[in-house]
Amino acid sequence: MLVRTSTIESVPQDEVTVSTYRFAELGPIHIGEVDFSGELRLETEDVGTGFYVHVPITGRFASRHRGVDLTVSRLGSALYHPGGGAVSARWPAGYRGLCVRIDMPAVETMLARLVGDRTSRRVSFDPVMNYADGFGRNWAALLVSVNRQIAAPGSLLSQPLVAGPLADSIVNGFLLAATHSHPEALGAPVTRARPVSVRTAIDIIESDPQAPLTLSLLADRCGVGPRALQKAFQAHLEMSPMEYVRDVRLRRAHEELRVADPATDSVAAVARRWGFAHLGRFAAAHEAKFGQKPLHTLRG
Repeated sequence: MLVRTSTIESVPQDEVTVSTYRFAELGPIHIGEVDFSGELRLETEDVGTGFYVHVPITGRFASRHRGVDLTVSRLGSALYHPGGGAVSARWPAGYRGLCVRIDMPAVETMLARLVGDRTSRRVSFDPVMNYADGFGRNWAALLVSVNRQIAAPGSLLSQPLVAGPLADSIVNGFLLAATHSHPEALGAPVTRARPVSVRTAIDIIESDPQAPLTLSLLADRCGVGPRALQKAFQAHLEMSPMEYVRDVRLRRAHEELRVADPATDSVAAVARRWGFAHLGRFAAAHEAKFGQKPLHTLRG
C-alpha cells in the first residue's frame, strides 16, 4: 500500500494497514504503537512540526530522509527533523514498533534550560540515532517501558504529577541520546540558575506566544514588579521580556512558514498571525535571524 501526504502528521490513520494502533500523549510527547498487517510505503513532502523517531520492537524498515538511506532496526533509527524535507519509508508486514513525536517547541525550550542560553539558539540534529548502546539504548528502553505503562489499566501516567515530569525526562533523554550540534553544552558545568520569575515568564511566553502579552501582565503573573522582571531578564538573558516575546513569535512564524503551503498561505498572513503588523520589519527581522527572506522560506 502506498500513502502520499504533505507531512507525517497528516497520514490518514484509517487508511494504514495496521492490525494494532494505540496512541497516547504525555504533554509534548506523542507515542503510537503500530503493528503492520500489510506492507506500507509512505512518501511525504516534509516531516511537519515535530521531531519523529521510530523504536522498532519487531522487524526493520527502510527509510530515506535528508539524503540518508537507512535500514531502521533495534540498533538504530532515523531521526526525522521538522522542516528537513521529504520522507520516504517502507514497512513490511509484521513490523511492530513505536512511533514517537516530540513537539519542536518542547525540544528548544528544554535545550535552553539545560544550556542556560536563549531559546532562539538553533540546534541541528544528525539524521541517525544510535540505539545499540549508551544513552540511545537507555532512551529506547525508557520509551518501551512508558508504552507498557500507558497500556496498563489505572496507569499512573494518567496523573499530571507523574506525566509532566516524565515528559520532561523523555525530552531530556532525547537531547542526550541524539547527536546534535551542541553536545558540549549539555556536558558543561551548570550555569547560574535563573530566578523563578524569569523561568515562570519563559514558560508563560513559550506556552502561548500568541496571547496579548505585556510587561505588566507577565510581571503580575510572575508575582514581581515590572521593573524587577525587566532587570532579571536583562541580567540573565541580555534582553527584555518583550524582546523575548518577539523572538519566540519570530521563531514560531519561521517554523510555520517552513511547513505552510505557498498555494494557500502567504508571508503576510503568517506574519499577522504571529503579531507582526509591519510586513517590511518582519521580513528584515526574519532575514537577520534566519539568513533568508520569509518568502524563500515559504517556498521551501
